Amino acid sequence: MTYLSGQRDSVRTASGAASARREPVLLALFATLFVTLIGLSGSDTEGIPNSDDLLRLVEVRDLLAGQSWFDLTQYRLGLDGGTVMHWSRLVDAPIAGIVMIVTAMTGDAALGEAVAKILWPAITLLFAMAALMSACGRTGNAAWRLPVAVIGAVALWTTGAFGPGALDHHNIQIALALWLLALLLPGERAVAAHAWAGLVAVAMIAIGMEVLPYVALAGVAVALGFVFGAVSPAAARAFGLSVAASAAAIFVATVAPANWTGNACDAYSSFHLVAASAGGLGLAAVSFMRGTMLRLAGIGLLGAAVAGLVAVFFPHCLANPLAGLDPRLKTFWLEGVVETRSLADLWAADPFALFGFYGMAVCALVVSVISALRGKPLPRGQAVVFTAFLAMGIAVTAWQQRGFTFAAAFAVLPLGFWIGRMRENMPEGRSIPATLGLAGAWAVSLNLVWWIAGAQAAALFSAGPTLQQQVASASPRDYCYTSDLYAPLAGEPEGVVLGATDIGASVLLYTGHRAVAGPYHRNIAGNLLLIDAMLAAPQEARSMLRAHGVTLIADCLNGADGFDFIAAAPNGFQAALRGGSVPDWLEAVPSTVGEPLVIYRVLP
Repeated sequence: MTYLSGQRDSVRTASGAASARREPVLLALFATLFVTLIGLSGSDTEGIPNSDDLLRLVEVRDLLAGQSWFDLTQYRLGLDGGTVMHWSRLVDAPIAGIVMIVTAMTGDAALGEAVAKILWPAITLLFAMAALMSACGRTGNAAWRLPVAVIGAVALWTTGAFGPGALDHHNIQIALALWLLALLLPGERAVAAHAWAGLVAVAMIAIGMEVLPYVALAGVAVALGFVFGAVSPAAARAFGLSVAASAAAIFVATVAPANWTGNACDAYSSFHLVAASAGGLGLAAVSFMRGTMLRLAGIGLLGAAVAGLVAVFFPHCLANPLAGLDPRLKTFWLEGVVETRSLADLWAADPFALFGFYGMAVCALVVSVISALRGKPLPRGQAVVFTAFLAMGIAVTAWQQRGFTFAAAFAVLPLGFWIGRMRENMPEGRSIPATLGLAGAWAVSLNLVWWIAGAQAAALFSAGPTLQQQVASASPRDYCYTSDLYAPLAGEPEGVVLGATDIGASVLLYTGHRAVAGPYHRNIAGNLLLIDAMLAAPQEARSMLRAHGVTLIADCLNGADGFDFIAAAPNGFQAALRGGSVPDWLEAVPSTVGEPLVIYRVLP
């Protein structure tokens, strides 16, 4: 009888362990399915209203068509010779893999692309949710996986980075940033976690430079944690060696040997290899030091050495990469990019959007700061890490509003743990104030609530529709994002198209033409040709276009570029196109007259 009872206890224990292992997997899967289905139910079945997503698909097509892995030139963007892009094949490859597999199975490349538009965002979302679930387990907060999963699913959904069609690198960068945070939290298997964190940090930089503040913060956090005893020497050493090894491996895997001596600052290059290798190996060496003051001195010398190395060999990388842009590009392109608005710009143009962009992250920061000072409701070690990442996320958002996607992601864990602690400390018979407090905590932890609050405030107090409302009510077709508008253009003999920067990626995706302009900072010459031609008198514009072989004009009637050109040059070429005085050296394609996108042939 005792044997049978023990056997039953073993079965129950094994069953409970299996259930505990299944729980995080199921929560991550359910969250991914929820966000994906919500996205599919509200998405346009036609296209992707985002230039970066469109151009990513163009790059994938080029890769599958045989363009070299190391060749990042977009030959159909800009002037003759194309534009070398600053994006990474590390994102092209998995998307291309999905397209290739589905195409091989079905024989339908269009279906392969359609599947990739859904599957890639879902995979990156699942990867992000896995980071959140892993963080719960590592930190001893496995019991709070459900609130973390709910808050995480809502937060990541509202960023817009994981919806169907999101092929740009923002979703994988958010997922990697969550893994970086999860691996650096105090918890189990610290040495292995810090080794993986080093790889994640380098991968983030290799994919895109917008995550540089968070990667730099990770390095500082590990270094200072080692100095003051929060990070063990073995863990700091593992992080440093991993950074150095990963930097070299990814460099060899993604940079052509002919470019090994190149030192671009906006794409992974020798600059990043040297800085990461020096910093990583230096940290590994310092990790053998003992004593707080000696360690602090060692880290200080290491920081000075790396900074000096960069200042001597890569001084150009210390400047703002966009600071040297031609003033015309700043006026007619960069200043109109909504996602780069600062806190001051947002306050002046759409103050009620501050609720959605900042509300959730600020609440998480308050909880984290209080916990760092008092040691509750979150453990002090976790709270310090949360505070650092949230402060950086909010600071980046204040500089450029697109940083809110990372700030919201960093807010998930502290808010989920906070709600978990509140539930844990509640007595069985909850009082009304305790119940209302928990409900309030849930409300401020859901980013959707903040966006709704901002929308309601705008409806009550705004004199007219806000920019957010205008964007939400806009039709992709009105702004020339749907493929049907490009069918007449695709039917024209292959040539060179002059059109607004916002439609450049659409021209590349839906036609075989070369697009002169596109919203990419490396396409300087092409974008300047667009600006100069549209501001010039029609006959002067004709000479410019003829010199660069332009054969077609694509005028998106609702594009912001056009209105800016008309305001700046009422007698210019763009004004002539919109004012009914089309020059006689142009011929409108009849089927496009009256459509949002009007196509003109440049006559010989």
